[in-house]
Amino acid sequence: MQKAIVITGANSGLGYEATKQIAQTTNDYQIIMACRNVEKAEAARQRIVQFVPEVDLVCLPLDTASLVKVRAFVDDVRRLDVQLAGLICNAGVAGTTVYQTEDGFNNILETNYLGHFLLTHLLMPMMTPDARIINVSSDRHDAPKDLTWPGVEQLATSGKDELVDRRSYSYSKLCIILFTYKLAQQLKVNHSRMTVNVVNPGLMIETGLAKDKSRFTPEMLDHFKDLRATAEASGDMLTDLMLNAKFANTSAKYYDRRSTNPIPSSKLSYQKDIQDELWQFSMENVGLAR
Repeated sequence: MQKAIVITGANSGLGYEATKQIAQTTNDYQIIMACRNVEKAEAARQRIVQFVPEVDLVCLPLDTASLVKVRAFVDDVRRLDVQLAGLICNAGVAGTTVYQTEDGFNNILETNYLGHFLLTHLLMPMMTPDARIINVSSDRHDAPKDLTWPGVEQLATSGKDELVDRRSYSYSKLCIILFTYKLAQQLKVNHSRMTVNVVNPGLMIETGLAKDKSRFTPEMLDHFKDLRATAEASGDMLTDLMLNAKFANTSAKYYDRRSTNPIPSSKLSYQKDIQDELWQFSMENVGLAR
């Protein structure tokens, strides 16, 4: 059976670079480009084919801001009749303006975290015993430094707290780390050889995540120079973590911009009670609770 790797948000930025670099590194896998806009995904696919004509790339629609669309995507993958060797949860949105999705959740939280939570769980039965899951977070998960946990109910519904809403991006990226560590714990308990890790790709000013480029003044860029990276360099990190044999047994690590730099994430991200609270809420609200 054909083995495959799923990459969400694969048509641009970090997702595109990871897709291209994995394709250039090996032809052992079909790469499934999971994108909200299929036309843009197909255009990105064509660009990669110019670099790697023999690559097996498939574009499928996925919007992680909709639980219905996540389930439809999983049905599409199931019809491909593949085994998944890897999943890169990369798709995301930023900003400080939030709204309620059709599912009733904060759009940033659902896009960046909750949709990927459901996606991961639904795809796991199709994964190989040694599959690798990589979640994309951000150093913003620990910013500002006085970030506190308001409770998942506050995070999930916009309009309850203006400050929490403004920090939705930071909280969504904290949630993806909390999920990573909790999932790694669950896999260990079940004696699974699957691994799950999380990365900070750094401040990539060339990507579409930062819509307003005018704010990147020379002064600002100099101030944040220690946080900067490029999609190409961070794509190399994702490719290494996904394909390199030395990471086959590495799990529950947080990597900062390169695979040679695992570092501690924020103190909040290691709190077991918060991990458990988020897990339980997520299981119940995506329809997976037994």
